[in-house]
Amino acid sequence: MLTRALPPGIAFLALAILGLNLLDVVFTLQHLELGAVELNPLMRELLDEGPLAFVLGKHVMVGTGVVAIAAQSGSLLAFAALRFLLLPVYALTAAYQVLLLGVGG
Repeated sequence: MLTRALPPGIAFLALAILGLNLLDVVFTLQHLELGAVELNPLMRELLDEGPLAFVLGKHVMVGTGVVAIAAQSGSLLAFAALRFLLLPVYALTAAYQVLLLGVGG
């Protein structure tokens, strides 16, 4: 089996994105309790199966993508996708959800 170390910067980015994804899951569940509606049809299907299916399903989907990108750590495109696309998107999503909780909650 071939193994290689993941550069610390890539590992940090991947873990930060996964952590922000978990925040997104928690905030989404809070918003749903307050009457919000999930607009993503795939996530709505998972929610119909229950909160555990939603949490696991969303985290597995995002985690798989992040790990696949991080595995290509030698690629500048992979690094850019983590640093300049996924991290900002998940950070902005978390900030937006906090803002909504402050306004609506």
